[in-house]
Amino acid sequence: MIRASIALLLLAAPAAAAAQTKDHAPVSLPSSGKLRQDSAKSESWTYAKPGLQLGSYRSVMVLPTTVYTGPDAQFDGVDRADREKYARMVTDALTSELGKSFSIVTAAKADTLRLRVTLLGADTTKGGLATATRATPLGLASSAVRSLRGKEGRFTGSLLLALELHDGKSNVLQFAAVRRRSPNALDIPATLSTTETVKSIAKSLAEDIREKLERASGRTP
Repeated sequence: MIRASIALLLLAAPAAAAAQTKDHAPVSLPSSGKLRQDSAKSESWTYAKPGLQLGSYRSVMVLPTTVYTGPDAQFDGVDRADREKYARMVTDALTSELGKSFSIVTAAKADTLRLRVTLLGADTTKGGLATATRATPLGLASSAVRSLRGKEGRFTGSLLLALELHDGKSNVLQFAAVRRRSPNALDIPATLSTTETVKSIAKSLAEDIREKLERASGRTP
């Protein structure tokens, strides 16, 4: 049950883009060899340590989000400065949100879970077009349908992310996942620019991780 719960981390509908991760896990990701594809031709990959138990963890070490530099990185049209900016936004959101439920530490202790997110790729938002598709009654209705179906909004960017959780002391990998995330199709502010898109994704990602870790560690009913 814990595995099923935590496997939802980073869950989002894949964006419509050519992606090597539909064929193989990111080759330069440390956990690549342990990841298994959730369904054929999807960008979702997951690993959970057999007998995974997270109930003993009371603190989290949030490592700086890494920008992936492997040969299968997916950053077409996104320059290095923006990649680094987006990575910092993810780190800041995680630190702020996880601090609501866990002690955030800078040195591992016996009860520390070490969390690392890797930014594997990013698709840009076409600001004017993305916003315009929500500005009319027809566009809003279409976006509502896409939202209900868990699909991304039109012309709105996305992030391809990897999450890896290690035991803070032993460094043993506990859980890893690769997911593509995009804002809710009804999130109009997220359509204004790629930066706003990333801001929305980072916030929802951090909230999802906090909630799932709370549940997996037995902190919520």
